[in-house]
Amino acid sequence: MEDSVTGKVLGFLLSLLLLQHRHCSALEVTVPPDQSSPMGRDALLPCTFRVDNPPMNPKFLAILWHFGDKEVLRYDNKGKVSSPRVSIDERALLEGNASLSLSNVTVSDGGTYRCSVIYSPETQKKEIRLRIHALPEVVVAKRTLVRNQGTALRCSVTDFYPQRITVTWLRNGKVLPNSALGPLQQNADGTFRLNSTLTLTPSDTEDTPEIACLVQHESLPTPRRDSFRVQYGVPPSVQVYSAKINGRPEQVLVCEASQFQPEPVRIQWLLNGKIPEDLKKSRDGGFKTGSYYVINPTGGIQVGNISCAVEHETLLLPITETLQLSPEDTEAKYSAGNIAAAIFLTMLLMGAGITAGLWFLIYKRKYFQRFRVSHIHRSQTVEGKKVTLYCVASDCPKGPRVIWSVQGHDGKKTEVAEDEAQAEGEGKMLLGQEFTVRTDRTGTDGRHNVTSSLSFTPDVSAHKDMVVFCKFVCDGKAKEEQLHCSFISAKPKDYIKLSLSDSGEVLSRLTLQEFYPRGIQIRWSCGVGHYQELESINERFTPNSNYTYNTESECKILGQLFTDPGFKVRVTWNQQSSTGQGSREFSARDPEFPWCPWMEEIIKPALKHNSEGRFQCEIRGYFPKALEVKWLRREAGGQELFSVSPSEKYKIPEMEQKKEADGTFSCTAALIVSVSGKSDNGAEFICRVGHPSLGEPLDRSTGALSVTGVPVVRSCTQRGKYIIMEIDQFYPQDIGVTWQRAEKEPKDYKPIPDVQNKLYQNSDGTYRLTSICEGMGLMDRMNPNDFYFTARVQHEALNPPIQKEFLRKEGNPQTAVLSPIHMWGYLGFLPFTQISVHSTYLYFLHFYLYLD
Repeated sequence: MEDSVTGKVLGFLLSLLLLQHRHCSALEVTVPPDQSSPMGRDALLPCTFRVDNPPMNPKFLAILWHFGDKEVLRYDNKGKVSSPRVSIDERALLEGNASLSLSNVTVSDGGTYRCSVIYSPETQKKEIRLRIHALPEVVVAKRTLVRNQGTALRCSVTDFYPQRITVTWLRNGKVLPNSALGPLQQNADGTFRLNSTLTLTPSDTEDTPEIACLVQHESLPTPRRDSFRVQYGVPPSVQVYSAKINGRPEQVLVCEASQFQPEPVRIQWLLNGKIPEDLKKSRDGGFKTGSYYVINPTGGIQVGNISCAVEHETLLLPITETLQLSPEDTEAKYSAGNIAAAIFLTMLLMGAGITAGLWFLIYKRKYFQRFRVSHIHRSQTVEGKKVTLYCVASDCPKGPRVIWSVQGHDGKKTEVAEDEAQAEGEGKMLLGQEFTVRTDRTGTDGRHNVTSSLSFTPDVSAHKDMVVFCKFVCDGKAKEEQLHCSFISAKPKDYIKLSLSDSGEVLSRLTLQEFYPRGIQIRWSCGVGHYQELESINERFTPNSNYTYNTESECKILGQLFTDPGFKVRVTWNQQSSTGQGSREFSARDPEFPWCPWMEEIIKPALKHNSEGRFQCEIRGYFPKALEVKWLRREAGGQELFSVSPSEKYKIPEMEQKKEADGTFSCTAALIVSVSGKSDNGAEFICRVGHPSLGEPLDRSTGALSVTGVPVVRSCTQRGKYIIMEIDQFYPQDIGVTWQRAEKEPKDYKPIPDVQNKLYQNSDGTYRLTSICEGMGLMDRMNPNDFYFTARVQHEALNPPIQKEFLRKEGNPQTAVLSPIHMWGYLGFLPFTQISVHSTYLYFLHFYLYLD
């Protein structure tokens, strides 16, 4: 007996140990130690788990993700709660995949994450580290050197993360030692930037070597470099001077850069050390050697310094020339100068004639040699908008005369001379347009300065070959500048059209219309953050009747690249004139993208209690094939949405995506529900569609569901004078039952008032009803005539209602029978059913039930 008890105890303890071991090994979670993701892309943090006894029951499953101490996602039988940009594949959870997705990761997203899986009563937690990296951009700022001079080069390395980086300079593949790293600086998005400077001796640049800046960083599988072959140039010579505009408060400042190689130069104006906000400036795109800036003292500009900064490939730092803008100093200077000039001229008049004449000849030659005329400068020129040409003459010993001339494409030259008598704002008509001249004159110490302008509205058809001349005649001698109006341009009208090829490529076509001049370059590129050049097909140019041109360019892009919402395609064009520069950029998220999915309304079945209902939604017109479909549920009267997963109640058929003739895709999303009136009436299902072309997902709703239960007549019996009918399984509870009877013939039915209806609720939420009718009293049973009875059942689930008829025939009570009973309703056709009826007069009546 004692051994038996001991054996039972040991067996019990062993069972506990085995049970404990089974529970400890029932749940196993697996994550990698770390994961790497580029900045700006979507990151996936893998976390998988398994249980010993699949399939899993979702009621016992919960998933928690933490970033540091902060909970970023929770999923359990109550639904999902998550932070922005964080998601989880709820379908994959029951397959043991709890991986976390982060969209558009930033530097701040890097760190340690914890995946916690609870499968009651077991819990396991694992940590994974997310490492963020950003690829550096490498640019050598200066690529043209000055011959026989030492120089410095700068390599800018920007937008990289993490901060550890190596920068090396190479000459023909060999390391150059004389380089230095500048301070590390952090950008607002958490990335870093720095500069590396290389000092070169004249011997380092002999024999036109290749100079390269090489950058190594953990985000790069191979080092990234920017290199160039040494070429020589000449730095620009810079001059700045100013003049007033006649009768107007504005002052024109001219900055000229000359004697430089190669082109181009960049000219930037600075007012008191800052870029002016009004930006009323224009670079001379025709010559690329000058720029003018207009200052309006009434516009609120404070008097100070105006600087012209000229950038060129031969310069590591810009050349800057500065003018002082002080009206008081200028007026004082001119006032003192005028007095000195007057005294000096008086002394000259008192001198001897020969001495004065000889001195005057020397003076005239001296100051005429100092007489200078600038290039013709212009504002930006676009067809249909007025352009102003400026020319400045300085240091003339006498007040010069200004003559503007215009030469058309026929070679005929017409003067637009300065006319003092010409009314302000009036001009001369030439080549179908009005040309207006304005001139301002100032003088100091016997030296005369003139600023003259010519304004007109350019037209390609009239002015495309026009040449403009500006001549200054000073003391019988003339200096003339000319400007070929190749700067006249018409900005192209741009259109982009997208289509799909049979192989699944996106065909992008750019059309540029009505531009001038003809020369234009079109480039295509694409990428996520960093763009790569694409091959394109440029079709021939088509001339228009107004001398403008049209052209087209087409590019093919792999359709699968558009599955990344951050992927963009960029097309740029560069005309000979700066006004023809432009670009367009598009992605799957942009309005130009024509293949966003659209959803039809959800097809809803008539929902019957204790049966299956199939909801389906057609989704069409999308590309690429990257559709995500989820079904959500909202309870009756509630606001919160719950994700629907396959279970005993729900079936989600596999979604087949079909390619249409136009290259887009379509599919049918379906949800099959085991319908219950108690739980589903008033609930709502939502089909949610996500796609790379959508900023926000699309939703279609079933609306509040209406579930019905079809009434079933369980029995119909007679007990004494009562006829009792049992009706079951109907929903909702509102139901109507009426009884009528007629004597001798089935007409003139009269309602039976003595009817009792008793309502009961079933455990599944449906209802049942007992309808008791006092069919025949004592006198009726003694009456030998025929009696006709009708029972009518009305319910919203019935169309038409159920109708049941009885007949008691006259004659021998033992042979009397009931005629066939008819019932019309939703139930359809059923075979006859025999029902016995007992009366106090021993009528044996047979009821035959016929359902139609």
